[in-house]
Amino acid sequence: LAALTVAALVPQNLSAAVGIKGGFNLANLSIKPTDPEIPDFKDLRGLTGGVFFTLNLGFVGIQPEILYSRRGLMWEFEWDIDQMAKIEYMLDYIEVPVLLKLNVLPAGPVRPVVFGGPSFGYLLKATGRFASPEGTETEDIKDMFEKTAIGGVVGAGIEIKTPVVLLTLDGRYHIGVTNIMADAGEGESGKHKGFSVMVGIGF
Repeated sequence: LAALTVAALVPQNLSAAVGIKGGFNLANLSIKPTDPEIPDFKDLRGLTGGVFFTLNLGFVGIQPEILYSRRGLMWEFEWDIDQMAKIEYMLDYIEVPVLLKLNVLPAGPVRPVVFGGPSFGYLLKATGRFASPEGTETEDIKDMFEKTAIGGVVGAGIEIKTPVVLLTLDGRYHIGVTNIMADAGEGESGKHKGFSVMVGIGF
């Protein structure tokens, strides 16, 4: 309601919209130091989505968002002949990116944009899941990770402005800045990284 009120009070030379968006993450962790014994981590597939408010002034705009985002990692290993097991670390965050947008073509109904900015995350829960031919087990692993995570976001997309709604499509890369490992030793760190694709609708 606050975002809608702000949008209604924007001066006429500005354009604003509030909306919802959703998509998927391909998430992973960057682990240091590197070690040959560390598994070959693969991307964890997860959902992301939430609300956004965008304010444009010609060539430049600002877009804060509030998103649910699943991050983490996954790795697979051979369990038996022709059988595989899988371990997943699933970390669920509330993330607040604050993005600066550059409108490549500020006029017209179809507008390419590039954007970037910081992202602030709060860990809601963390679950470890082990799946093998013998069954699946889950465990609460929240104590292994810091409650907050700070990162950066860069990306590009397309906005389609119709007489009624604003349609958006974007791809973005998330790179972690802070170490999320709660009990990391000297020189050890784990930082988020990942790629997201999102679609949205604004009013």
